Amino acid sequence: MTDRNFSTPIDRSLNRLTLIQQAAQRSGALPAAGQLRYSKLSPFDVSQMSGVSISMVERGKINGHEYIRELEWLQKETSHRCFLDAELWTNEILAYLPNDWCNGSDSEENSPFSLLLQKMVNEKLREHEDVWFEYLMGLLEVQLGLKVEAEKSFRSVIVRDPRIWPAWEGLSLLISDIEDADNFILNSEIKSLWMSDWFMVLVLQRFQQHSMAIQKAEQLVTRGMTGIPMIITKIAACSNARHDHEQAISNFMDVRKMDPYRLQDLHFLSDSLYIRSDQVQLSNLAMDVYKSHKFRWETCCVVANYHSLRRDSEHAIKFFQRALRLNPGFAALWVLIGHEFMEMKNNAAACVSYRRAIEIDPADHRGWYGLGQMYDIMRMPAYALYYYQESQKCKPHDSRLLVALGEVYTKLNRVEDAEKCFTGAYLFGDVEGNALWNLAKLHEKFENNNQAAQVFEVFLVVYELVTSAEEKVIYSVAFLANHYFKTGNYEKASEFATKCLAYDTICQEGNRLFRAISNIQQRESELAAREKQHEGSRSPVSAAEEQGADDEMSEGEDELSF
Repeated sequence: MTDRNFSTPIDRSLNRLTLIQQAAQRSGALPAAGQLRYSKLSPFDVSQMSGVSISMVERGKINGHEYIRELEWLQKETSHRCFLDAELWTNEILAYLPNDWCNGSDSEENSPFSLLLQKMVNEKLREHEDVWFEYLMGLLEVQLGLKVEAEKSFRSVIVRDPRIWPAWEGLSLLISDIEDADNFILNSEIKSLWMSDWFMVLVLQRFQQHSMAIQKAEQLVTRGMTGIPMIITKIAACSNARHDHEQAISNFMDVRKMDPYRLQDLHFLSDSLYIRSDQVQLSNLAMDVYKSHKFRWETCCVVANYHSLRRDSEHAIKFFQRALRLNPGFAALWVLIGHEFMEMKNNAAACVSYRRAIEIDPADHRGWYGLGQMYDIMRMPAYALYYYQESQKCKPHDSRLLVALGEVYTKLNRVEDAEKCFTGAYLFGDVEGNALWNLAKLHEKFENNNQAAQVFEVFLVVYELVTSAEEKVIYSVAFLANHYFKTGNYEKASEFATKCLAYDTICQEGNRLFRAISNIQQRESELAAREKQHEGSRSPVSAAEEQGADDEMSEGEDELSF
C-alpha cells in the first residue's frame, strides 16, 4: 500500500522493528543493524530528523492513536538504549502532534518503581520506625513524577529525623519557593542549625539568589565550619553564576589543592575558564579529570567545554551527549548542548535541547534565555520576547537578561519598555557594559538627541578608560562634539572636539569642528565690533534729542497716572 502524503511507500500495519528501520532510513541518524550505539553520528542529523518529522505530521493523514502508541514505544526504547539523536527526533514529533492524540501511556503504572511503591504502601512502611523506608518511598515518587507526594515524604522524613541529609537535598529540588522553605524551617522547630542553613544555601542557589546564598554559606564559615570543601565549592559555584569568574576560579583552585579528586560542581570551574578563554588551564583540568574519573558526567562536561573553546563543536557535542547519557536529568547539560547546536546552526536540535532543559527545571533561566536567543537570531522578535520575559522572571536582577529584553523591545518599537529595561540593567550592575550604550543608541534612533547626549556623557564617565570599549568611546565623543556644536553650546563642543584629537579615527572631525567654531566666533566678534562702531558713530545732538523725547514721554506718563 502506498500513502500519497509521503515520499516513500508506508505500510499502515507496520510492526515495531519496521518502524525503527523506516525512521532510520528517513533520518539517517539511527545506527544501522549491528552497528554500535556509540558510533559517530553527523551533527546535522537531528535537524534532518526534525524537518522530516514535522512535514510528516503536517502533511500526513495518519491514524493518530495507532501511530502514537508506536511512537511512545520508540521513544521509550531509544531513551533506554541511549540513542540520544533518535530520542530528540521522537520528542520533536510528539511536540507537533495534536493534543487529543496524546492520551498518555500506562507504562508508568506497570513500571517496577510503581509496583515497588504500591507494595510499600500496602505494607504500611511509611509509618515504620525506620525512617529510611519513607525516604525510599519519596525517591520512588520522584522517579514516578509524583512531586507533590515526594515533597510531603521528604518533609516528614526531616521532621522525624533531621540528621538524614539526603532528604534535605531532595526537598531542596522540590520546594516551591524561598518563602516556603523559610516557613518550613521555622514551623518544624528543627534543632540541627547547620543542616537547615545549608539547606537554605541550596534553595537560594536553585532560585538564582546567588548573593544571598554566598552570604548564608559565609555565615557557616564564620561559625566555625572553615576549610570545608563542600562550602567553598558552593561559594565558587555561586560566584560563577554572579559572573565573578576570577573569584570562582580562585575558590575552585583552593578546593583542588585540598581535594584533587573532588568532582562536585567542577563543571562550573570549566565554565569560568571557558569564559576567560584560559585554554591552558582548561586543558590541564580536562586531562586531570579524564585520567582519574573517565566515566563521570562532570568529566565529559569539562572535556566538552575544552573542545568548545577550541571551536571543535562536533567533539563538544559528542562529549555532551556522553554526559547526558550519564545524567539526563541535569538541565544545564541540555542548555550547553543546545548552545553547541546553535554554533552549528542546527536550530531544530537546539530548540529541542532548550525545551528539554525547561521541562527538567522551569526555574533555570538559561533554557528560556536560549530559546529567546534562538528566535532572536532567526529574526522572530515577538517569539523571542516571550522567552526573554520568562527568563527574566526566573532571574529578575540579571543585567544581561534585561539588556536582551530591551533590545527586543527596541526591535518592536516599544521605546518606553526598552528604556526601563536598559535603565534597570545599569542599576543592577551592567555586567557586560552594554546597558548605557544601548540606552543612548535607543534615544539616538528615535531622535531624542538631548537625552542621548546625557546618556553618552555618563557612558564616557564610566567607560572612557576601558580599552575594550574604545570603539564605543570614540563614537560617543564624536556624537557629543557634533551634538553640542549643532545646539550652539560651543564651549562643550570645543571640550569634546579636543577629546576627538586623541583618537586617530576622529582627529580630522575634531579639527573640522575647531575650524567651524573658530569661524563662527570670528563672525560673532566682527558683528559685535560693527554694532559697537555703529553706536559710537551716532552724533551727540541726536543722542540729546532722543534723551529729551524720553523725558517728555515720562512727563506725559506722570500726568496720566492717578
